[in-house]
Amino acid sequence: METTLATIIVGLAVLSIVKLITAVTQQNFYAQKTTTAEMLANNMRELMAGMPFNDPATGTHLGPDSGETSVSQYNDVEDFNGFTANPPIDAQRQPINGLPDWQQSVTVTHISPNNYGLTDSLPTDSACVLDRVKVVVSYRPPGSATWIQIVSMEWLKAKL
Repeated sequence: METTLATIIVGLAVLSIVKLITAVTQQNFYAQKTTTAEMLANNMRELMAGMPFNDPATGTHLGPDSGETSVSQYNDVEDFNGFTANPPIDAQRQPINGLPDWQQSVTVTHISPNNYGLTDSLPTDSACVLDRVKVVVSYRPPGSATWIQIVSMEWLKAKL
């Protein structure tokens, strides 16, 4: 009887330890993915930090201006609307080749000057004073065709 009870207690302890190790391993995997995604989103934010709101020549045009065919030619925040990088890029616009299963997607929207929760679809140069920049970082597990959103980061860029 004592041997059976001791075996049950030890068995439950071992089972609990195995479950704990599994949970910690899953949390570690999630933490690694989140840390990488945060870094990639911050790379885009740092890249755009010193850029002007929009191109003085073309106004508040969302997306690349005429003749801008690559990210190295983007010269204002609004050029990045619709931009997707796979492999992702760093703050110097260089591809990070060691992360082929990651991508950064950027959306820029005009914000109403009277209500930051509303977008302005057709602002004039004088009306549009804010852009909302949204960077979504996604991960594609090896062997999968589906991208999983890991981090979404948003910030406002003011017209100076």
